[in-house]
Order: sequence, then C-alpha cells, then structure tokens
Amino acid sequence: MNISTIPAPPEREQWGFLQDLRQPEPIRLHWDFQAPLDNTRQLDLRPGLTFLNRFPDPEELLATAYQDGLRFLQATGLPSAGPVPLQLQQEDLPIPGSYRLQVTATGITLSAPDSEGLRHGIFFLEDLAAEQCAPALPYGTWERTPWLKNRISRCFFGPIKRPPFNRDELLDDLDYYPDEYLNRLAHEGINGLWLTITFRELAETSFSPRDPLAHQRLEKLRRTVQQCRRYGIKIWLFSIEPRHMEKDDPLLLANPEFAGAFSYAGTHCFCPSSPQAQQYLYESTRDIFRQVPNLGGLINISHGERPTTCLSSVAATADHDIDCPRCGKIPKWQVHANALGA
Repeated sequence: MNISTIPAPPEREQWGFLQDLRQPEPIRLHWDFQAPLDNTRQLDLRPGLTFLNRFPDPEELLATAYQDGLRFLQATGLPSAGPVPLQLQQEDLPIPGSYRLQVTATGITLSAPDSEGLRHGIFFLEDLAAEQCAPALPYGTWERTPWLKNRISRCFFGPIKRPPFNRDELLDDLDYYPDEYLNRLAHEGINGLWLTITFRELAETSFSPRDPLAHQRLEKLRRTVQQCRRYGIKIWLFSIEPRHMEKDDPLLLANPEFAGAFSYAGTHCFCPSSPQAQQYLYESTRDIFRQVPNLGGLINISHGERPTTCLSSVAATADHDIDCPRCGKIPKWQVHANALGA
C-alpha cells in the first residue's frame, strides 16, 4: 500500500466517541414486578418514593446528584410521589465523605456530614436497588467511609502540552468534561482531575507581567473548575516547576540571581536559593490560586522529569557538586526544600 493513500486521522473535535461521552450511562434493571416479597425482610418500593430533602446545600452542588436519582427513579417506572419516604439529612458522621443508609419498614433514610457523602450515598442507593431481583430493598443499615481522601484521575482524551501535539486545552473551545462524562466519573468515586499548566502562562508577579493569553486561559480554567465542581470533582493543577530557562530569557536577564547551574539540556536550571527566587515562586503560586477559586490543589514534579532546579544538573546516578554559587554551598536536600518551601 502506498502510504500517501492513507487518510489523515480526524481532528480531536471530530472524534466520534465524544458523542458517546455526552450520553447518559444506561440504567439496566432486572426487576420482576410480580415476584412475591417478604415484608418482614424487604421494603416494597412498588407504591413509589417521595424525596424528603432536609440536607443543606446553599451552593446547590448536589443538584446533579438529585437529578441522577430522579432519572434512576424514572427509569424504574415507579411513581415519584408515592408513600415510601426517602429522607435525606445531614448527620455529624466522624469522617468527611462518609454516609449511612438505613432501610426499615417505615422508609429510607440517607445521612451524611457533607455534600460529597450524600452524593455517593445516593449512588450507593441506586446500585443497591439495581442489584435486586424485584422492586424492593432489604432491611438494614449500610455505612461507608472513604479510605482515600483524594481520588484523582485524568481526562483520558485531554491533550498533552508537549510534543508531538503541543496542545493547550485552556486555549481551545473543546469541552473535555461534558456533564455525563463527569457523572460517570463521580459514580466511580473519582473526586479530582488534573490538567497541565505553566506558572508563567498564568501568573502575574512583581518580577513578571501576566502573559497576553493568560486571561483566556484563566477564564476557561475557572469554567472547568465550576463545571467539575457540580459533580463533586475538584480540578488539580499539574506542573513541572520551577522551569529551566534559556540563556536569553528576559526573566533571567532581568533577574540574574534566577540563573543556576547549566542543565543537560543546555539551559540554565532555576536557582531557588535566593530570597528573590523564593519570592517569585511564592507569588506565582499565590496569584494562580487567587485567580481561580475552589481548585483542589497542586501536583508538581519539582525534580526528576525535566530540568527544574539546580538539582537537575546532577544525574540520578552521580553525586558531584552543584555548579551554582548558591546551591553549591548547601546540602542538596536544602536546594529541594528551598523550592518547595516557597
């Protein structure tokens, strides 16, 4: 086959599975409505449920979870204003994100200390109902506590901000986080997603002005944070900071104390061991988090993947001195601490 006859792959915006991500997750039930029930062990749901919502939610972060629960109820064919009460309430359980489900002959009570506990309690109730062979729930109490606080994933078709694509998701118009995709992630227990940023493309500091495209990036980042937050998912920033710099970088020329040892890439490592350098890193981080409220946090590979601080001038298999007038005079761990402490 002549390679010139092979068609070019479609652009990311044309990928067919993007339509699938926008579709609701199918609800599959195997209920026998005629099956006999044991009223001493099961709560009959056939008369229908009524939501009694007493859970405080001033920001309406649970609206998507309630919508999901109502959609599940509609899929079952059960009446939505029946005599079986489903009470949602706040309870001071000891661990954030936990919940307690109680099913008795008089109804259902779902309790949680916070919105995320209640969200996952609703999902658990749906799963419990779906695994039954009839429209009924067994009597009992289920209490669940998350063993991992931050369950962070990555949008699997989000672009990489490096070769060969070099695509910045904060500068395009593609929605990488459609509602139904986020709903699926929330059902799987995911409560965080990370995306790639560079400090200098977002932050304004006393050492550097804001990048001309920063406002566009920040605006999409804010929208993404709010969109994901509606599903109990926080956005975490991923970075490899502080970044190494070319010899003629204007930031380096204006602040020569930022110039550290030469890296294997032929550029200057960033020297974090001056007060000015630590102030620059502090201001960069502070400004980004002030510009974008409700971020989950920062995931930073501060050493190892690409040249960053003066530590990058020492190979992983070596232990020679650091050729920097500041970092060469202190223990190597202190170089790392200077960057992270800022």
